Amino acid sequence: MFKATHSVGPMIAAGTFLCASLMSTGAASAADNVVMRINFTPWAMHAPIIGGKAMGIYAKEGIDLEIRPPSGGQQNEVFIGSGREQFGLANSDSFVKARASGVPVVAIMGDQPDPPVAIITLKKSGIAEPKQMKGKKLSWFQANVKAQVDPLLKAGGLTREDVEFVNLARGAEVQMLAAGKVDAIWGFSYGQALTLENKGFPVNVMAGKDYGLVNYGSLFYTSEQLLKSNPDLVKRFVRATLKSLIWAREHKEEAVAEVIKLSPDRDLKLETRKLGIIYGIYKSPDYRMRFGLMSDAKWQDTIDVFSDEALSRKPVPKEMYTNQFVESLDEAKQLAQDLQGQSN
Repeated sequence: MFKATHSVGPMIAAGTFLCASLMSTGAASAADNVVMRINFTPWAMHAPIIGGKAMGIYAKEGIDLEIRPPSGGQQNEVFIGSGREQFGLANSDSFVKARASGVPVVAIMGDQPDPPVAIITLKKSGIAEPKQMKGKKLSWFQANVKAQVDPLLKAGGLTREDVEFVNLARGAEVQMLAAGKVDAIWGFSYGQALTLENKGFPVNVMAGKDYGLVNYGSLFYTSEQLLKSNPDLVKRFVRATLKSLIWAREHKEEAVAEVIKLSPDRDLKLETRKLGIIYGIYKSPDYRMRFGLMSDAKWQDTIDVFSDEALSRKPVPKEMYTNQFVESLDEAKQLAQDLQGQSN
């Protein structure tokens, strides 16, 4: 699903992500060395984290943070679950699959509370409603979960058999749609869609959320072992991440500029626009009281969606997450209040 849902640049070597510590030599020696594994090569959604690191926000929490790009073969959760690395930002599909396979990972704060996935078509195609997808070619990635497209197809009186799923290599979907090789692409409503329009291709967007799709979008997580052995480190990491999100809300372009340093193929204005849309997504009823708060009910919906894949077992909500850090940190409340009243 999400691992392939927007066009990304070439993979960046992990070493590229190393930033010089802003702490003094004495303070740095006392800091916890922490690795965070992100879910895509850097783009707008990572700007608060990357920007927060550059601003020394993690360092002030006693964390010497190294941000690493995603690994191949959906190994991110394995690295964190085994204790080899400490934290991750995951898409909910890969997280559910990992947990179902017995990887001991736990979500510690929600990120995007809703699925950003959508069917995207060119305006000139005239395809603007689900019913018009009958017999059409839809770009697809092997890691995507077809159950996510079912509500949208059902709204048009269709099933998966009415659509031709065209497997593509990651990053090829935008070019394929622009060239007319496929009729539609499955991607992020604010990802490929904005990229296409920025290239001069106006689009129609049929967002899964608008047709009844319910599942978490992305989340921050750690291992069961780290939760037990060092809850203070987990709390400091969550607090630093919340502070980074608070900072980036008022400094979007500055935060994105840090991303551009790592992904120079990105466009500053376009990524800043995407980040603005992401903060709009954060203004969710789920986060009305505290940013990142999760629930059993929504985790059950998320599990049900991804159980369409042949999971080794179906996990239960209580093993998926904890709200203990979000509920204990004033920053989670502050960010929620800022978002509910945001005008920028």
